[in-house]
Amino acid sequence: MATVPTAGVDFRDLLRSGQFSDLTVVCRGIEFKLHKVIACLQSPVFLAAVNSDFQEGRTGVIKIDQFDPETVRRLVEFLYTGDYDRQPQEPQPVQEETHGAVTIDPDTPDTVLHVRVNAIADYYGVKALGHLATQKVKQAFQDKWDPKTFMITAKEALGASGDKTLHDSMARIAAENMTDLVGCPELTDLVGDFAAEIMRHQGKKHADLTAMCLHAELGTARVVARFGKIIEEINQREFCRNAACAEASFGCNIEQVNSPAGEPTYILRCSYCRCRH
Repeated sequence: MATVPTAGVDFRDLLRSGQFSDLTVVCRGIEFKLHKVIACLQSPVFLAAVNSDFQEGRTGVIKIDQFDPETVRRLVEFLYTGDYDRQPQEPQPVQEETHGAVTIDPDTPDTVLHVRVNAIADYYGVKALGHLATQKVKQAFQDKWDPKTFMITAKEALGASGDKTLHDSMARIAAENMTDLVGCPELTDLVGDFAAEIMRHQGKKHADLTAMCLHAELGTARVVARFGKIIEEINQREFCRNAACAEASFGCNIEQVNSPAGEPTYILRCSYCRCRH
């Protein structure tokens, strides 16, 4: 769907004031005053609803019950600004509804809130919002990785959103952090017993391979350091340290010997008298 041009116009004022509103979205006793030209250009579902012969088309009122008011607020905010924030605003309750005040759990991870935004974007066909929410999820885990939060977020993503792009992003994050995730007891609930066992074995294999690579890197560093000392000795020595050596200038050979640890060790010998340096 097309995006709404905003050059020279601050649609936030229209959103705050509700002036010229011709579309109302109601969610659990909370109403949001919208404008068809803004909402319908970005959501094919809204467009179909207002153009139908059903109640939504006749009354200009769309009821949303499958999402919470704060998620709806973020959807609306995006339609008017191209972005959304975490902080709740104070929508006006509809008089005929009897629902209580909306409360937001302060312990809900931001990543879960972004997943819910992705879910509503997928449901109403607002692709740009779905992409933005997915990017916010990815960035949040890049900034601060927490296995428990990831498991909660992944469960929410698989249960609430049908966006395959979000699912793929969650799978990639899981693959990159497999070693941390295999120790989470929530893993079985997310993927099942058999898949969890496979992932644990794969995680152990990955950890073992990482340890082997690290050991090899450290060994290589030690060998390079030993060879560096040999080069330094060559550069600093002009004559053989054997006083009986008749060689006028220092010529040398580098010999490799194996250490008990299996790593190569190098020694320097005078090429004339075979004295070890």
